Amino acid sequence: MSLVNRETIEKLISKTQDINVTIFLPTHKKGEEGKQDSIRLKNLIQQAKSELIEQGWKENETDELFDPVIAKTEENQFWLHQDKGLAIYINKEYFDFFKIPVSPKENFYISNNFLVTPLLELQNHHSIYHVLLLSQSETKMFKIAPDETTQVKFESVPTNMEDHLKYHVHDRSIQYHTGTSGSRAVFHGHGTDSDEDNKELELFLKHIENKVTKYLKRVNGPLVLAGPDKMVSYYKKSNKYFNVLEEHISGNCDNKSVQEIEVESWQIVEPYFSEEIKSDIERFNDLSGSELISTDVSEIVKGSYYGKVDTLFVPMGFHQFGIFDQEKNEIEISDQKNGETVDLINLAAISAIRNGSTLYGLPQSEVPNNSGLAAIYRYKS
Repeated sequence: MSLVNRETIEKLISKTQDINVTIFLPTHKKGEEGKQDSIRLKNLIQQAKSELIEQGWKENETDELFDPVIAKTEENQFWLHQDKGLAIYINKEYFDFFKIPVSPKENFYISNNFLVTPLLELQNHHSIYHVLLLSQSETKMFKIAPDETTQVKFESVPTNMEDHLKYHVHDRSIQYHTGTSGSRAVFHGHGTDSDEDNKELELFLKHIENKVTKYLKRVNGPLVLAGPDKMVSYYKKSNKYFNVLEEHISGNCDNKSVQEIEVESWQIVEPYFSEEIKSDIERFNDLSGSELISTDVSEIVKGSYYGKVDTLFVPMGFHQFGIFDQEKNEIEISDQKNGETVDLINLAAISAIRNGSTLYGLPQSEVPNNSGLAAIYRYKS
């Protein structure tokens, strides 16, 4: 299992053989439905085996093909750490799987290509970003990637006010007061929100900012701030990093779980990652009526195959089956999924990837003209 990105999909395409099997399964992290996931996967595998036998495979060949899948999914820990979906790719020479953060339609696909279109939304909508939780009790920073969230450790700088005050007390009048239940010390000068308090808070955050900016300048990407509005305001006054997002998570975050931080920060950062997509959709709309755009599936499949497509908008969950005769440059549309037809949407996506096109996986309602496929061409016919 590995992270799904453009390189991942390119690798899948490079591993294809004459017969390839793709399986998608919605999964559950816990509960009664989660206990049924392994049973539903076995049923899908059995259906795929039956279809392969209809295509001329022997039963022992199908058993051998799926042996790696069965072995992996019978490991004790496999079903304990699921996301929203599972994608499996296998042929006689290759096997890989991905636990994905979207819930796919339960399905299997047998063809001369792997089914990659359900992965497209993963490689475009979510890159790495960071969240800085500002707190007098314990300031933390998290690196949030599509596959995992990890805490970034600070070195040689106090991350809580108690430790900061041990080294940076400038006025003897500042006194320490420790709360109950093991809470960390808070400080008070000549009264709540005193000038001394504010100066120490600003100094504390300035030291944090120096470490954060030094780290982020090496890795880049957006930073989301979280914490009381006053702390966020002071931090921004000291900030020297170019990519701190304007909106922040407001309020005390000390007791929030990592999952809550992921959800709330994604609501802020998602528009940032979607900006490029919006820009290309606007470009498509600006070209309305010209020969440089198309929503005709047959023409786009041909254009993708011959490297004409610059940008491809692929609707998630939409399929169009048919046959593409490359020698005659002819396409026959079909409403049947069988041993002869292929998913033309998937074929267009694979051709576009091979030819270096930009691809976006979108809900169909967001695809230009609400179409089954849309493309911006590199040049006119």
